[in-house]
Parts: sequence; C-alpha cells; structure tokens
Amino acid sequence: MYELNDTYKAHLDAIADAIQESPTLAQYLEEEEDEYYEALKAEFEPQIEAAHEQINHYSPFEIESFERYLLDDRFEGLFLPRVLGYSVLRPQINEHYHYTRQNDHFGEVLTYIAGNMNFDQLRSRIGQAVQVGFALSSDIYVTGLVDGIPTKRVRQFLLQQKSDDARTAAGRKQIYDRYKRQFMSRNYQYAPFPLEAAELISHTDHMVDFLLYRVSNAELNNDALPAPLYQFATNSDFAGRKELIEPIIIYGAFLTPEGETRDDIVAVLNRERKENPERVEAQVMSFLLRLKNDPKVTFGPDQELALGQIVDRSIEDDLTAYFNLTDRLHNEGFTEPDVQEAIQAEVLKHEGLSDFNENVRKSVLVYFDRLAASLGTDDYNEWFSVTGKQFPVYMKIFANEQFNQELRRLAIRYTKRLIKVHTNKRGKDYRDIKKTTVSTWTDYNFMTDKQLKEFFKTPRKRKKTES
Repeated sequence: MYELNDTYKAHLDAIADAIQESPTLAQYLEEEEDEYYEALKAEFEPQIEAAHEQINHYSPFEIESFERYLLDDRFEGLFLPRVLGYSVLRPQINEHYHYTRQNDHFGEVLTYIAGNMNFDQLRSRIGQAVQVGFALSSDIYVTGLVDGIPTKRVRQFLLQQKSDDARTAAGRKQIYDRYKRQFMSRNYQYAPFPLEAAELISHTDHMVDFLLYRVSNAELNNDALPAPLYQFATNSDFAGRKELIEPIIIYGAFLTPEGETRDDIVAVLNRERKENPERVEAQVMSFLLRLKNDPKVTFGPDQELALGQIVDRSIEDDLTAYFNLTDRLHNEGFTEPDVQEAIQAEVLKHEGLSDFNENVRKSVLVYFDRLAASLGTDDYNEWFSVTGKQFPVYMKIFANEQFNQELRRLAIRYTKRLIKVHTNKRGKDYRDIKKTTVSTWTDYNFMTDKQLKEFFKTPRKRKKTES
C-alpha cells in the first residue's frame, strides 16, 4: 500500500553493498561452486530476514515494497525463496482454494527469480512455493506467466511443478495446508486496503482478516494501522456501503480512536446508523458474535467497552440499548442484582435466539470462564459460593439451553481439576467437593444420578498379566 521509506532503503542498500564487496561473492563468481553461494546465503540472509521481520512488525503496509526492492541483482537472489513463499500465502483464497484476485506479486517475484543469474542455486528452494502458487492461480494466469519466461529449461522446470492434485479443490487444499504449516511461526500477513469503491467487495474481507490477525497478536506493534483505517472509514465514496462496518468495529474496539479522530468515526457510524438502521444493527451484532466465537481473536470486556465509545447513545436503537447494557455489566459487575434486572428486562425485548441476546449471553459467560480459569484447586469454596448464586440466576434470565451447556462445560472442567488433586475419598476436601457437586449439578440438570456416579468413580487399574 505504501512505498518503502528511505530508512529501510538505506539499510537494504548497505546490505547490498556489503554483498557485492564480500570476498565470498568474489570466490563464488570465480569458481562457481555451490558451497560459496551457500556461505553467502548464511552470511547475508539473516540480515535481510531481520530487516524483513522488523518492517512487517512496525510498517506492514510497506512489506511488498520491501520485497520488490530485493528484486535487484545486487542482492544476488538472496532471501527471494522465502519472499516467494510469503507471496503465495498472503492473498485471500476462496472456498474452492483459488485466489480471489490475481496474485501479481507472486508472478513478479517468480519472474525475477526465473531470470536471475543464480537460478540454479535458487531452484532447489522454490519448488514447493511454485507448486502452491500455480495450484491456487488460474490456468490462464499460470500459462501466461510461464510463457513469459524466455529460457526453455527454466520454463520446463516451472511446468514440472504443476501438480495433478491441483485439479480438485480437495487436492488444492491439501497442497496449501501442507505448505502453510511450514510458516506457522512467521509473521508475513498483509492485505491491501480498498482505495476506491470498486475495490470494496474484492478487498474488504481480506483486510478484515488481516486486521484481526494484527490486533490479536500482542507482540506486534500496530501504530501503523489507525491512519489507513481512518482514511478508509472517512472516505466519502464509501458512504452507505456495508463494507464500512466491520473495519470500523475493529478500529473502535482495538485501536481506540481519540479526540477529533474519534469524533469523526462517531459521525461516520452515526450516518450509517441513521441511513441503514436495520442493516447496520444486524451487521454489528453478527460481527460481535464472530469476534467472541473466534478463539484466535482477543475480544473481551475491555474491547467491548472501547467499542462502546464510538456508539452515540443519543440515537435510540438496539446498538444504544446493547452498549448501555454492556457498559453496566462490565463496569458494575455481573453479580450485581441491578445489572441482572437490567439484563432480564432487555433480553425479554428480543427473540431468544437473536444475535442481540446471544451477544449478551456471551458477554456474561466470559466472567464465569474467567472465574474458573483464575481459581486454584484450593479455592473451590469460592467457586461454589459464586456459581451457587449466579448459575441459577442467569439460567433463569436467559432460559437458553446452549448457555446452560456452556456453564456445564465450565463446571466439569473445573471440577475435574479439583478431583485430580483432592484424591483422598475419605478426606474433607473430596467429600465437600462431591457433596456440593452432586447436589447442585442435579438441580442444574447438568448430570443425572447415574452420570454423577460415573463421574466420581475411580477408574480401576488394570492388573498386569503374567507372561
């Protein structure tokens, strides 16, 4: 999205100069032995990789410009096999395991590698990346790309990377997943932001996935995200488009706009809420559920409170009602009777299985989840005290079987931790745990008497058979 800044250009130029002045390169050029190229790779690729990691950490929108800067003969093809791998994995793919848009960055990098004087040294490291890139691209694109390579033996090598497995979606998925696993610990993700209205449909989903990856990774610096997000949200050409809403939610929840910036974002959301009230409300509630249900996304009370800061409460709609309610829940506490009364009053206004009510249930459930995770195995009295009062209250308020099953899951998980530690069946701890659990779980319909008996039954150890 952005051109490479001068600081990184200067840094890469310094690496390029060092490569060209290296005695190892001189030996390689003179003797043309692979061992000298391997030595060159060992010396300089870590430096390029460190710079690549740094720019993707702090300035992800410059990453493709950085990679294009490496398409220079001064770098002797170093690090380009890794760049090629990143280029095939970044773009969005559809359910058929094809790129949703033509992957020109992959084509540009591969074309340069194909014409590089060190191709014979690079070819052993690019085969799988080429196979994936070809599998996910259209046949027309692959044919045009290969036909554009002037050297016959290079074209033959590339054509050999086309896999018969790529003929089916299942085969393409297998090829893609197998290759992607190699990069699980790498930060290479990037997605371009829509700059024109025509790009909203093709770019927004990919942008949303990229933003969620960034904001959910606590180790990454996201100072570069607000500026392009602000430009996106306030682009007058995008007014009234449904693609605006999800990025704005991410902006408000995770990046916390302030001052005049926040006022502008509030104004944009107000405009959308007034012009398309039903659609915007439905979009917000649906996307909130996605965030809460995705284990890879960090979305909890803090993010919900932050998001509420860009929701103007002077507009009387479900969004105002929802964030007024969750503000009270998160600020006053889920055990407060007044909060519980407010929740009950609000959920009765909506269909039981509505996204509105499901979001409220998820927002409450997180507190039970945190309680179970925070307590040690000696703190079971606190668990019984809190859940003994609050489980029945919320089970009555929501009257929702799925919510009850989530409480059951938490209770089973915590109780299993208890009985793994408190194993003495004659001891007070075990007897108290069992007595309270049997009594309450029966009342909650978590388990039948038979299931409870089986739950507390000690598995018999198999006797060793004599040989």
